[in-house]
Amino acid sequence: MFEVVIATAFYSGICYMIFEGTARQFTKMGIGGSMFPQQTPELMIISTIHNKPCKYTPGDHYNFMSIVNKQDYARLHSYKIIATSGVADPSLDNMWNKVGWLLKAYHEHPEIEWYLWIDSDTMIINPTFEMPLKKFKGKDLIIWGNETALLEGDGRNGMNSGVMLFRRTPWMEEFLTKVAALGRIPEPELGKVLKKELNAPTYRYDSGLRDQNAITYVLKQEWAEQQSHVLLVNKQYCLNCYWRDLLNNDLKSDDTKVNFINHFSGCQLCTQQNKEGDYKVCEAEYTKSFEYANGVFSKLLKRMPPRDITHQMQLATTPYCKSNEHAKDCRVAVTSVAAYKERRAEEMRSKLDSDDDLPVARHLLAAAA
Repeated sequence: MFEVVIATAFYSGICYMIFEGTARQFTKMGIGGSMFPQQTPELMIISTIHNKPCKYTPGDHYNFMSIVNKQDYARLHSYKIIATSGVADPSLDNMWNKVGWLLKAYHEHPEIEWYLWIDSDTMIINPTFEMPLKKFKGKDLIIWGNETALLEGDGRNGMNSGVMLFRRTPWMEEFLTKVAALGRIPEPELGKVLKKELNAPTYRYDSGLRDQNAITYVLKQEWAEQQSHVLLVNKQYCLNCYWRDLLNNDLKSDDTKVNFINHFSGCQLCTQQNKEGDYKVCEAEYTKSFEYANGVFSKLLKRMPPRDITHQMQLATTPYCKSNEHAKDCRVAVTSVAAYKERRAEEMRSKLDSDDDLPVARHLLAAAA
């Protein structure tokens, strides 16, 4: 395993040297410099996967696809990213892990202004889209939601916690701390508390929603105080598209709405416990979304330096990873760089006969294979 990562590091260095000439040509044409500025990132992406192997074996591969997708988006826009299978707070496990990581990032990364949480069962399908952060002046939470359903106490349709954008403010810390406090109450006691507010006539309390229920509860309970801090997004751009809504769509955006993130809510990609019995459709659409976005990334990332694999190298050389090749962190590390290597190799092959700047590319590619 260690040899694989070291070989990948060597290969990535070669990729950088080969594509450096291409990047210079883009710069001469005025492309790239202003589009991807090298500056301190104002946004951090946070996404985690299960800390145990999936019960459904292909689910691990889908997790890796998700991580590569988020890493590529972060690299493209020079954002920081936390993509991990670790648990941020032992007192907040399972679905509450997102709350723990948001609080952890808040305390450990004061240089970041915005924190974007994205569930693992999602795909960024518009790699070039950047959320209009400057337009969110005075708002501390941007999230998909419906105010009418929220105030009715509908924990499913009032909002969705799969994609959440938080601004670094005291309000963010206070809000997440309240949600975390609920997360430490075990079921069924928690359900008894939340049902006081989650009482919409059409909503049957679902303990599986966990953090989403808690966020809905806090927002509804204190809406008069919270409303000015929250922006519920359901127009202009699809911050959190529902995969079923894009079933007959080619995933492209149009003049009326930007499709940004496709969320495969309900598919249960890691367990195959799909309640609606259309798991194969979920798998096919999930793969379609990854391949669609990956095609765009493959073109745009040609001008970018190779992914920083320092973390993967360190991880792969730890005794934990060496002694247990099936450990989730190890597989994430190796599979992520392997997928990146495979994509880079394909890009190089497609340019071997067309780029005058690459006279030695063929034997360098053979040496790195």
